[in-house]
Amino acid sequence: MYLIRTSIIFTFLLLLSIYAPYTAFLNHEPHIKDKVIYIEKGDTINEVFSSFLPLNFANKLFLKIYSFTNDLDLFQSGEYEIGNKSIIDIIYLIKSGETVTHKFKINEGLTIYDIENLINNSYLINDCSFLDCIDTNFSFKEGILYPDTYFYKKGMNASEILKESHNRLENFLNNKLKNKVTDTLLSKEEILILASIIEKEAGNDQEKTTIASVFLKRLSIGMKLQADPTIIYGLLPNFDGDIKKSDILNKNNKYNTYMINGLPPTPISISSISSINASIDSIPGEYLFFVADSPTSHYFSKTYEEHLNKINQLGLNK
Repeated sequence: MYLIRTSIIFTFLLLLSIYAPYTAFLNHEPHIKDKVIYIEKGDTINEVFSSFLPLNFANKLFLKIYSFTNDLDLFQSGEYEIGNKSIIDIIYLIKSGETVTHKFKINEGLTIYDIENLINNSYLINDCSFLDCIDTNFSFKEGILYPDTYFYKKGMNASEILKESHNRLENFLNNKLKNKVTDTLLSKEEILILASIIEKEAGNDQEKTTIASVFLKRLSIGMKLQADPTIIYGLLPNFDGDIKKSDILNKNNKYNTYMINGLPPTPISISSISSINASIDSIPGEYLFFVADSPTSHYFSKTYEEHLNKINQLGLNK
């Protein structure tokens, strides 16, 4: 009886002696250089904490006590933001499976080359290089994504986002055309091609309809579009930032709308919804020319003479 009582007292005193340091350990906020950790599937509590915490005898003991008394299973794999958190908060966070969420922004104006670079510089797995994973009814892969911000976890396949984005664009176009009262002047492919040119030319959303009307007017009378952004696209991915006279006269560039008739073979970028709407809703207008008169706007002319006068006025002929 005496031995039992002595053992109980000894155990009680032992537990009491480690309670304070044990509690202090759990509430301790370690100095963590890398604020984010990545847990592989099957990692144990020691393997997780060894990446940012020195696992001496005491720390191992405290982690073992916590794991035993809380029936702690293996942690959920993923990426976790653990900066400015105590040990116990880190454990709660990882147990909850609240992994870091990243943003992937597909902005209007981006090309297929831009998207490829974005994926390669993200935490996504690039299983859809140059959108080759997308099964589409379009004859091209450029400009077939819906611009928006998408969210993902580290190690997610890029194809999940890209297919979702493409499906959203398809649904938007189908619904837009289905609900249009009057017949559209262009096919679905032509809508995206024209919208992408509008996207690159327009200085603001308000003038997109007018720009669309200029291009539609030119198309209706068989006049070349003469859009600089199409030349640039045909020179990608090696465009040096300067359109040369030789580029304008280059008949081998199938995107050179100074040389080819009609629209180029594919879009030249992702289009905003406003540019797509302008491409669908506009009709040939009274203007045939436009020139930038500020960084965010254009001056529109009905005749070439008026157009040249405006160019001279702006000092762009020098």
